[in-house]
Amino acid sequence: MATSRKLTLPKKSSLKPKKAGDKIRTENLSVPSSPVFMILAGEHSGDLLGAEVLKELKKHDPELTFFGIGGPRMLEEGFDSIENMEELSVIGFTAVLFKYKFLKALMDRLVEEAVARSCTHAILVDYPGFNLRLAARLKELGIKVIFYVSPQLWAWNFGRIYQIKETIDLMLVLFPFEKKIYDDYGVRSVFVGHPIAQRIKEKIRKEAQIPVDEKQLAHLQTITLMPGSRTGEIHRMLDTLLKSAALIHQEAEAEKKHVRFLIPNINLKEEEFIQTKIKETEEAYPGIKIEYLFDRSLRCIEASDIVLVTSGTATLEVVYFEKPMVILYKVSLLSYFISAFLIRTPFIGLVNILSGRETVKELIQAECTPEETVRETMAILKNKKYRNQMIEEIRSVKESLGEEHSSKNASKAILQFLKEKPVATL
Repeated sequence: MATSRKLTLPKKSSLKPKKAGDKIRTENLSVPSSPVFMILAGEHSGDLLGAEVLKELKKHDPELTFFGIGGPRMLEEGFDSIENMEELSVIGFTAVLFKYKFLKALMDRLVEEAVARSCTHAILVDYPGFNLRLAARLKELGIKVIFYVSPQLWAWNFGRIYQIKETIDLMLVLFPFEKKIYDDYGVRSVFVGHPIAQRIKEKIRKEAQIPVDEKQLAHLQTITLMPGSRTGEIHRMLDTLLKSAALIHQEAEAEKKHVRFLIPNINLKEEEFIQTKIKETEEAYPGIKIEYLFDRSLRCIEASDIVLVTSGTATLEVVYFEKPMVILYKVSLLSYFISAFLIRTPFIGLVNILSGRETVKELIQAECTPEETVRETMAILKNKKYRNQMIEEIRSVKESLGEEHSSKNASKAILQFLKEKPVATL
């Protein structure tokens, strides 16, 4: 972890927002002859996107400078991260409150680093609660701000469109309908496509196959349990998923059927916690076998008959493989009540938002119980018509996502933006 330098910054009141095209006039900020990028990704999905764009931009110019906050995939590309990305992995309003002091200090530190390193451009990847506030601070310094992955304005807090118009110079969106929203409000945006298809094609080649006993295939159903990638999600969702697996196992055994459970994980920090919980479940329910696999989530989905998945981008991975699923989601009670007043869409799962109907069952908060999860899982496994209809609607959602290489499109959009908005000179 890099150590930030202590700097004397201009007082906030002396940093007035710049109009488009203004030159940078901040004494502490010298401007280099080539762009210096801050990239910030606050969670694993953003880390993947950041790494892909970073790689594409470096192909264009290996001398480009990048720093900020990223995860393991960005670090593999030689990224200079000044903080462990896991420290930003919070979920829910109450969790943010508990980490408020840390997040505020981190934002101050990022602004200091931007000045110290003569940052000219920022690429803020998703993580809107933090990144939109950071964008406003960076904009005050005359730094051009690019936002990759639109906040879900169409789902909740649409009023942020005005903040985005003031602080974001270029918005890169994943869905065509998002560009229409920004066009209507005069925000420069580019539709780059969703990365899911290309990313899966590239990543699955690196994941080892999951061995299967061919003799058991006729009597074996495979269920993948996906508790999420963030620490808070894993700790909140894992018990529900494991208890669900135990009840499904008991019901299957009573019918003399066998179920294979897979649980993938990409959060190395939580590996011991997950394995301990699996062991406790296997001890409490003799005969159940839950296989833990690190960094093989795509193979797990591919091998599954059904996926029990925590709401998030993982649902689109399940869509890619056209697998039936049950979406689960649980946050603190306070976070739930606050979000109930803010959310504008009847769904939280991307597959349902994109299809415009409840293509797959969402079990949220009080409904997110092992009993409800088992009820829906068994309905999918036993009702062939219900299962096939779900798969057909999931297939339609997959087709709407296209096959675009979004990272290449994003990097092209960024390079075009640089060409039109070159580095300022004093």
